[in-house]
Amino acid sequence: MSDPRVRLLFEPNSVAVVGASSDPTKASGLPLRNIINSKFTGKIYPVNPRAKEISGLACYPSVTDLPETPDVAILMVDAKLSPQVLEECGKKRVKTAIIGSAGFSESGPEGAERQAQLSDIAKQYDVRVCGPNCHGTFNVLKGIPCGYDHAFALPLTPGPVAIASHSGALLGVLGHRAVQANQGLSYLVSNGNEMDLDLCDFTEFFLEDDSTKVVAVLMEGLKNGRRFLELAERAHELGKKIVVLKVGKSERGAITTMAHTARMAGVGEVYDAAFRQYGIISTDTVETFLGAAQMAAHQPVPRGGRILVMTSSGAGASLMADKATEYGLGLADISEEAQAQIPQRRTAILTNPFDTAGASRSPGFLASVCEAFAADGANDCLLMYMGPLAVRHEYARNFAAAAKKFGKPAAAIIMLSEPDMRAIFQADHIPVYDAATDACFKMLRGYIDYGRFMQHWCNTRGVERVTDLARANVEAILLAHGGMAILAHSATIELLRAYGFQCADYRLVSTSDEAKAAAETLGFPVIMKVMAPNTAHRSDAGLVSQKVVDVAELREQFAVVERNARVLSPGHVAISVEKFVLHDLEVILGVKYDATFGPVILCGLGGIFTEILKDYALRLAPLTRTDAEDMISSLKAFPVLQKRGAQLKELASALLQLSDLAVELDGKIKAVDINPIGIASDSSEWTVLDAKIHL
Repeated sequence: MSDPRVRLLFEPNSVAVVGASSDPTKASGLPLRNIINSKFTGKIYPVNPRAKEISGLACYPSVTDLPETPDVAILMVDAKLSPQVLEECGKKRVKTAIIGSAGFSESGPEGAERQAQLSDIAKQYDVRVCGPNCHGTFNVLKGIPCGYDHAFALPLTPGPVAIASHSGALLGVLGHRAVQANQGLSYLVSNGNEMDLDLCDFTEFFLEDDSTKVVAVLMEGLKNGRRFLELAERAHELGKKIVVLKVGKSERGAITTMAHTARMAGVGEVYDAAFRQYGIISTDTVETFLGAAQMAAHQPVPRGGRILVMTSSGAGASLMADKATEYGLGLADISEEAQAQIPQRRTAILTNPFDTAGASRSPGFLASVCEAFAADGANDCLLMYMGPLAVRHEYARNFAAAAKKFGKPAAAIIMLSEPDMRAIFQADHIPVYDAATDACFKMLRGYIDYGRFMQHWCNTRGVERVTDLARANVEAILLAHGGMAILAHSATIELLRAYGFQCADYRLVSTSDEAKAAAETLGFPVIMKVMAPNTAHRSDAGLVSQKVVDVAELREQFAVVERNARVLSPGHVAISVEKFVLHDLEVILGVKYDATFGPVILCGLGGIFTEILKDYALRLAPLTRTDAEDMISSLKAFPVLQKRGAQLKELASALLQLSDLAVELDGKIKAVDINPIGIASDSSEWTVLDAKIHL
């Protein structure tokens, strides 16, 4: 359950504006102007020691002098004065505060110290704080603005979408766009630095609110990633949806020198993986974000990914076909039943994308076409691509009416930016894009993916453990190698075997004669690798031999890799002689520990081209078998893997074993690279050919 004081921020009976100004052109004047002009029926207390009255309201010199304790205090004072004012609020027993001032952690060390002081005061007096450096809250349903955001003064329509945003400026943009799109909103909040209350606190409150169907979150990051994912699961249980716009995806992970997995699994990739795994609709632009929220709030969830496109242009039809292919959406067939309902079908080209082909002026034609396609079970979603057709308004009205009548998800792209055309679609809450083709297709892709997720959601969260871990043994291995950057090869193999991994047999040697004895024990062919833990790509450095088939070849190859090793690092050289495992496909598995979400699992095409081809998938541990199978099927190389049925099942099991390892060793290791795992086409088995565990 959410903290009841969060609701108080949106439904106060009394509000104090500290630092209130009579000048509405100043930021400090906007909260008072907004709440005076709103539907708020509670008490309003301006606080300013230099005024006795503002806008007809009695003004008080300090919070201490207020005649009662307000439910919410909005602090619009200089950052240096904020700690003093917040302490006054605490002593007055104010339960919630909105700190709009900037000059805290976002401004450098001095500001961070000031924010820490604020935090201590809030905890001491048990005051829940929105901000600092935020624009505040707006209860659109009841018309109560507590802040100074641009959107709080707009004619917003009450509706089912709540928006939580780190950014204040972008929140204003979203409010403006929502007015244009006829999108009703329930609540808005700009949370700024989230010193106390964070996006999860507001998301939880919105999910519990009966009027809210969709929670739209514009985030720079998450203080508690796992809690957010738990809220996503709760949203599914409540029949609600979460739409996200994550900004700042270009930041990379902290480990950038040695571990393949850490280099490949950057911040943005991990967030995307988390959203996909937990059924959160992810977007990448403001247009897609708002369109997805509108569609999720008002449109039924698509049953599948087959779309039917209706156009007024032959070239437009070709463009739509290209875009559908680009975004992995199937163009639905037109059923015989639907075709039979279309008059003049001999003059119309009955293909998908569908072009009216000159028949649009025929009486009743557009209505019949739209109803036939909307009723057709062969498609899952309708898309209108409208150019400069003379009867475009009639076409749009019939399209919107048919989609509504038959409950078919629908979206529209208009190539002429005409308010009256937009209004036709927006009246029925159909997302409409002014020539923004990619934004529209990204929205459709995200909503279709959400529909597919929900079809299997009830079966996806059962975590399957596949190993009976000998914990004491693993603990001993790690303790014995404390202080090392990378676990020794022998210890790595021992640890992986404890989790059920099959590893290539090996012997560690130092001389050519020892290598010969090891090869004869293992049996030719073999391969030799220099144990060089600080080298990411040993093959590039000449530290891995070719396949060795006899003693003469072994001595020759040993001399080569030994010489190359001494060039890099004079002194003792350890070489692993390993049984050569015949294989024709290489896969990488890996673990990274993400600061936001914890252990992250990677699976992809392996070998020396791992980071070049970048064919990999990420999911958060612990994995379910569905997660593991979804990872594998999302790879570009899946058509190759798909031909190896038994191996796919084994590979999924390997991912579950790695998930067990990642969860069990959280906080004890930094990363895992198992690269490559060798898979042979004539066997269901797979073998770890190389691995590194970073400590």
